[in-house]
Amino acid sequence: MRAFTHARVIDGRGGFIPDGTVVVDGSTIVNVGAASGVEILEGTEIIDCGGRTLMPGLMDAHTHLETTASNNVINEVAQYNLPTRTMRSYWNALETIHAGITTVRDVADIGDCVIAVRNVINQKLLPGPRIIASGKAINQTGGHASMSTEYQWSRPDAGGSGHCVDGEAECRRAIRTEVAAGADLIKIYVTSGLYDPFLGKPRDEFSQKEIEALCEEAANSGKKVAAHCHTAKSAKYCIENGVASIEHGMMINEETLELMKAHGTFWVPTTIVYQLMADGAKYGLGSSTIENSRKALVNQEKMFRKALEMGIKIGIGTDCGGVLINHGETARELECLNRWGMTAMDCIRAATSANAELLGIDSITGSVETGKEADIIIVDGDPLEDIRILQNQEKILVVMRGGEYYKDTFSGLR
Repeated sequence: MRAFTHARVIDGRGGFIPDGTVVVDGSTIVNVGAASGVEILEGTEIIDCGGRTLMPGLMDAHTHLETTASNNVINEVAQYNLPTRTMRSYWNALETIHAGITTVRDVADIGDCVIAVRNVINQKLLPGPRIIASGKAINQTGGHASMSTEYQWSRPDAGGSGHCVDGEAECRRAIRTEVAAGADLIKIYVTSGLYDPFLGKPRDEFSQKEIEALCEEAANSGKKVAAHCHTAKSAKYCIENGVASIEHGMMINEETLELMKAHGTFWVPTTIVYQLMADGAKYGLGSSTIENSRKALVNQEKMFRKALEMGIKIGIGTDCGGVLINHGETARELECLNRWGMTAMDCIRAATSANAELLGIDSITGSVETGKEADIIIVDGDPLEDIRILQNQEKILVVMRGGEYYKDTFSGLR
């Protein structure tokens, strides 16, 4: 049994204890409270945090562990076969947890490589973060992330770009195939993206009937749906059919927000990747991508500030492994949303307990509470004063997942 004492405890639900004690027994948090009110049993290992911040491990609800940041993800994917990409997925998972991100939701695993990595971690054959994996995403012929001469996502021997489907029957078969492969959730591409130079500006792709079929089939299997979606029209179809989250949402409007509020739908804006794309000239991105991103960011910021006023559920995701954003850089999204009006405390809540709700694991983790798994980090500083401190990995002194240390760079704590 371990007792972390003299800690500034941020519980992940908006609560704060200036001088707190957190007691961990094995993999579980068994007591949390003010130092004066927590009994420490004889024989407990005492770890004096010296006034540092103890908080839940961060979560990233939009990652691509199979790939690494690049100004040309297409070429980056195409050069590796499946075994190599599986090993790279695991390496990226380790990079992630060492940065204080103890849980990720992987959305669009081109070759089902991340499902394999998740399995070996769950079986405790290898250490790593908790992974909620979608497996292959579902897209339409010629649409975003599909195989085509202009948009060659992967080598023929690497498992394909995902399930490229047309019509309701094919949509249902693709869902069933990924469920059989072990997917924890379903990822669908219902619009094109901003990084689609041959498609022009974002467009609607799957039809209303196809979206209905996708969502119904996922629901039949008990799986949540994450929808890559930029436009208000496609967002409406998705929300009305019960998707768990709208990913990106660069061109949504106030009607979209009203629907989100009514249905309890999460918005995962992943704004950091578009901030980088808008400044893409120095990264070698094309002019259409830069122009699309700059225009869309104006609308996204306006809608985000409105979403905060309305109390829309916000999740934290980065699209890391996609264009320009590296694994382990989840805290950069917190800085972006903080600039757009979200308080530091709410940024942390979004990246912990709110993300846990979105991922369906809030009964297990996401907050520093009695009965939850000990997924915690200790930070040398105060993220409530400056959220950017969470980007400094030297300030992340301790990372613990399920009571096991993944990082401990401050010898005075042990």
